[in-house]
Amino acid sequence: MKSFFSKIGILFVLCGLFFQCIQNRDDLFYSGQEGNQKIFETYALKNSGCGTNKLPGALLLGRVKIDDLKLCFKAIELIDCVTWNTEGYVPGSCKNIGTSFK
Repeated sequence: MKSFFSKIGILFVLCGLFFQCIQNRDDLFYSGQEGNQKIFETYALKNSGCGTNKLPGALLLGRVKIDDLKLCFKAIELIDCVTWNTEGYVPGSCKNIGTSFK
């Protein structure tokens, strides 16, 4: 029974190490500069389609997950112009972008 629990413990440690290695891969992240550029491009595209001049509410300071930005971009694409033109509106997925300083 004791060896069973030690094997389970080793399995959890190995899974944790594997997950950590995957999360730190550079190809999963944009630099802050790349992320900001892509956000400004997406805003510019939506602004031209909706006839507004909206700017992003915040800048990214460090690395950001590509998947987090893609969710934000998709949310911006799917928003209708009436909602987009609302003062102060920012999609929830754009507010929740996680920044990594590693």
